[in-house]
Amino acid sequence: MSSSSRYSHGVRRSNLFSLPLLGLTTTFLCTLLTSGVSLAEEAKKDLTFTWKGKRVRVVVAPPADSKGDAPHALADDDKKKGKKEKPEAEKAEKAEKAEKAEGKEDKDADKPKEDPTERARRGVVSIERAGEVIGLGTVLGEDGRILTALSPLSDGNNLAIRYPDGSAVKAKVGHSNRLWDMAMLVPQVGKWPEGLSASTRDPLQQKGLKSFSPGKGKAQVAPIALKGRKNFLGADEQALQGFFEIGSKLGAKELGSPVVDEQGNVVAMVGRACMPVEKGPCLPSPVGVPVPVIRQFLASAPPSTVRPAPWLGIRGVAEKGAVSGVRVLGVQPESPADEAGIKAASDKVPGDLIVAVDDHPVGSPEDLSRAILSKGVGERAKVLLFRQGKFQESSLVLQPAPSAPKK
Repeated sequence: MSSSSRYSHGVRRSNLFSLPLLGLTTTFLCTLLTSGVSLAEEAKKDLTFTWKGKRVRVVVAPPADSKGDAPHALADDDKKKGKKEKPEAEKAEKAEKAEKAEGKEDKDADKPKEDPTERARRGVVSIERAGEVIGLGTVLGEDGRILTALSPLSDGNNLAIRYPDGSAVKAKVGHSNRLWDMAMLVPQVGKWPEGLSASTRDPLQQKGLKSFSPGKGKAQVAPIALKGRKNFLGADEQALQGFFEIGSKLGAKELGSPVVDEQGNVVAMVGRACMPVEKGPCLPSPVGVPVPVIRQFLASAPPSTVRPAPWLGIRGVAEKGAVSGVRVLGVQPESPADEAGIKAASDKVPGDLIVAVDDHPVGSPEDLSRAILSKGVGERAKVLLFRQGKFQESSLVLQPAPSAPKK
């Protein structure tokens, strides 16, 4: 290939030009290269020459850098501008986020901070029999079941739970352990939304521990001292290792109370065990049941130890369209849905379309089931229906599912 054709059709090989110089000869290129034009100076300029009576416009690119050939001069300029603008945009975005975060912090700062102990009080309930307080219990966080001491419950009959708002519901013993003096109560109606969580800290290294005693409405708070770990005797004179010796005076009605740290998390539960003595029978006394033992107890609960599941009493399928929801195909007689007047499909008219429960959209039977199960037996649910082209609301009281017939 001649030098002329090499330059006229393969400019990229010279790394000097970004556009083909169609029709230019070697002589002109040599003139251009020796005319004193600085490529570094003219990198962002268009060069225009007269050649054989015609004006020729050439765009000259800067020399290639270490990473390869340089791009078109104008494109390179745009990229440089972009690189300058991008940090500015990022700075502006960060400043906007910081401003929003600062505004949120200011709003949060205006809100009074809740005392963790006060929050914990809302998770402590009274255990009653025939209207008399016999002990205390802890609502398990995100669960609704009640952890308490077994010894005050006697035969476990006729028990009720009184919540901090003064409401009371019946409860049954779902799980118990005589050795550890622990019981789990299952409320038969409703679900208390505010429960407590366990602490991961060593209570003997914590200051400001609190326990609770019965009071009008919410439980009363009192400081409690844990003297250390000690071996006790549980039921049937079996050894209890690593339980906490309590240095504060507690009454019988305080059994089952949680012991919480300064963050309002549970570090122990007040139970009862026997203090070994050198001579004579052991002395029953309150002890602190440690969190690892509580976890063991909860893990050993049978699967049947659950709150009664709320029941709606319908059969339906998902339906998508201008209005989506669950189309009711059948309604069980004497169910909450039946009592609320929800209509099933017939030969003449389609069944009601359940669109939402408590203002939460439901697009499938699974969505509807989750919405119902998030509530408790005896609680009200607001159901939005779409019937014959119109929306209407229906309020119903959830009931436990009927027992399966015995075979």
